[in-house]
Amino acid sequence: MKQFLFLLLTISVLSCGGGGDPAPTPTPTPPTPTVNVATLVKKVWTVSSAQWDGVTKYDKTSSSNVVQGYSQYKLDLSTAGSVTLTEFDGKIFTGTYTVATDGLSLTLSGLTSAEGAPTGTGGTIIYTILATPTTTGLSLQQSAAYVKASSAIVKLALVNP
Repeated sequence: MKQFLFLLLTISVLSCGGGGDPAPTPTPTPPTPTVNVATLVKKVWTVSSAQWDGVTKYDKTSSSNVVQGYSQYKLDLSTAGSVTLTEFDGKIFTGTYTVATDGLSLTLSGLTSAEGAPTGTGGTIIYTILATPTTTGLSLQQSAAYVKASSAIVKLALVNP
């Protein structure tokens, strides 16, 4: 009977897998590097589409736009902190820009030209960044109604070709 119990105990111990090679440790997946919004916006942007209070006024793919001038619109953020804005009416303004540390807003400040600041802005335009920018796309919405856009809220889908 002792031999039987010894045999049973031996079989139990061996079946528990107590020896052998340990399972290989999985290789951890390295984290995806995050690029901050300030780096992503540092480009020259043109308009793909523009809306005023939800009504499309310009679509790059359309030949019949209400506001054709958006074809010349350019937001040049390619130099960190420095901005050149060419508006839909062709006027060019220069100033500075900052991206909020949370990446949710873009502020253009000190905008000036030979004719002064953009109408009704006091030289400052604040945009809400609607989605994380990509290498080719930036979606913005002005935080306040814009006099030049019939006192409407302007939403821009910008592209970096």
